[in-house]
Amino acid sequence: MKVAFLYEHPTWTRSLLAAIRARDVEVEAIDVAAFRWRVDQPPPVVDRWINRVNSMPSAGRPEAVVAATGQLLAWLELHAQTVINGSAAHRIGCSKASQGALFAQVGMGTPASLAIIDPAGAPLAAEAIGYPVLTKPNVGGSGVGIQRFDRAEDLVAAVGAGEVDLGIDGTGIVQKVLESADGMVYRIEIVGPEVLYATAQPLSIGGFNYCAVDGVGGGGKGSTVRLFDPTEDVIGHVRVFMAAAQADVGSVEFIIDANTGQPSFFDFNPYSNFIEGYDDELGFNPIERYVDFVLG
Repeated sequence: MKVAFLYEHPTWTRSLLAAIRARDVEVEAIDVAAFRWRVDQPPPVVDRWINRVNSMPSAGRPEAVVAATGQLLAWLELHAQTVINGSAAHRIGCSKASQGALFAQVGMGTPASLAIIDPAGAPLAAEAIGYPVLTKPNVGGSGVGIQRFDRAEDLVAAVGAGEVDLGIDGTGIVQKVLESADGMVYRIEIVGPEVLYATAQPLSIGGFNYCAVDGVGGGGKGSTVRLFDPTEDVIGHVRVFMAAAQADVGSVEFIIDANTGQPSFFDFNPYSNFIEGYDDELGFNPIERYVDFVLG
């Protein structure tokens, strides 16, 4: 078997590539920031393409990586290539507005949000949904660019001072802040039709990064992250969402809304971030289970 492995962050993919190569699989690792392709010719011959491009470029990487990856995936699909996490999953993963719309469409609770095309639209959007609010870049990850505003005057002042950052494409959302019933944020990782694992960790005071690869969601001694068993109802909704997003692998995050007692989903990440330190408790290695799936 020969596979093409699309990536944008070398450090985050090293262990995955090693695990795939250990299966005696020929791997063509492709850094999308350096890849050039002939649009008038078919793609290289491989058995499948594995898309592991983060929906937000990591520090120091070209901002164009996000858009270029979408174009590359579309090219592959036009040539009927087998792609793990294709253009639809990438498109939803790169848009907080699209994620919120899809959560709502499939009947999952999600915070009230208004999409804006520049920071100047934030005060009116916040007035429409009510304070407190978060401003979020549409293309986001690891909590980058997210700000909380409890008062209209603070948001107006921040916009006037140019302090509201909507990220690489200049668009974003203004999202109603929901109070958590238990002070926890939950993540469910899906590989194919199955739940790989689910984690819970305390909400961060003044922070918004719950990314395992940034060292926030790892296991081990002293970790505040724990495994939990989601309800069948939640699992069913997540599976419906993943199918609607045409995502083969990925994760969703939610809190329990204090007002309703129900899950409120706020993030989808098609770039699976695997926790470490829980192999014994899980009974398997998440990376090996991922490789089992992508190699079919």
